Amino acid sequence: MSNTNQNLLNQVIAALALTEISESLSTVESALPDATLTDEQRRSLNAISVDNKVFAEEMLDEMNTNPNAAVNATYNLEFLANDIQLFEQVESIISRLMDILQRLDDVKRLAGHEAYGMATAAYGMLEVMARTGVPGAQASYDRLKVRFAKSGGKPVDGEETTS
Repeated sequence: MSNTNQNLLNQVIAALALTEISESLSTVESALPDATLTDEQRRSLNAISVDNKVFAEEMLDEMNTNPNAAVNATYNLEFLANDIQLFEQVESIISRLMDILQRLDDVKRLAGHEAYGMATAAYGMLEVMARTGVPGAQASYDRLKVRFAKSGGKPVDGEETTS
């Protein structure tokens, strides 16, 4: 078990900051194009690989440099340019969000690790106090020990917790 007195995170997100985060996420959501897909559409629509994106950019370049090509009469150059630009914009946003998501996962894991570590250490002390007859300890110990009934009454080191 790690040192329960070591607390790498000892803070909470201030209520105002939490509100600002929520509002900012709402702003992001409202700024995005409305393109929610069904599960079937997610399965059937093609994703674009790096090679296919390069191909789309090369086709756009051809359409721009050869305006007399017959393809320009059939396919809308602006639509293709907008799709490529939107793809790149969303790709950039996703990259930032993935970094933020990783940071949030790290903060959550660290806070959970510290909370569970300190709680199990305090529970161990409570168990000793209950066994030695410290007033009030037995009732608390009896209330909390049900958490560990499956593992023989002891906290399991490294036990996986749900997210």
